[in-house]
Amino acid sequence: MANTFVLRIVTPSHDVYNGLVKKILLKNADGQFEILANHERMITSTVPYVSTFVDENGNKKEIFISTSVVRVSPDEVVICSDAAEFAEDIDFKRAQAAKERAEEKMKAQDKYDKDLVKLSYLRAVERLKLKK
Repeated sequence: MANTFVLRIVTPSHDVYNGLVKKILLKNADGQFEILANHERMITSTVPYVSTFVDENGNKKEIFISTSVVRVSPDEVVICSDAAEFAEDIDFKRAQAAKERAEEKMKAQDKYDKDLVKLSYLRAVERLKLKK
C-alpha cells in the first residue's frame, strides 16, 4: 500500500495545490482530524483554519483554508474552499483590517448577523496566525 495520496485544494478562482502528500490535518465543527493514505471514503465540511500537511518528500507545509467541503477517498482528498492561501499569498494589512472590521461589527450585534460576523472574524484571525 502506498503511503501517499493526491491532495487537491481548489477555490473558485484557481487550483491552490495539487500534489502527493503523506497526511493532512484539518478542522471541522467537531475538532481537528487527520487524514492519511487509504482513508475510508467520507465527505465533511471544515471551518476556517490553518491546516498542516506533509508532502511526499516529508516537507511540512501550512495553508489557511476557509470554509470548505472535503471529499476523501483512499487515494485522493479534494478540498473545495471559498479561499485558501499559503502565508506568502496573504496580505497582512488586508487581513488585519478585516479582523478589525469584524471586531467592530461584533460590538454592534443588533445590526449584523452574528454567525456571519464570527465567521469573518475567524477567517481573519486564522490568516493572521499563518502570516506571522
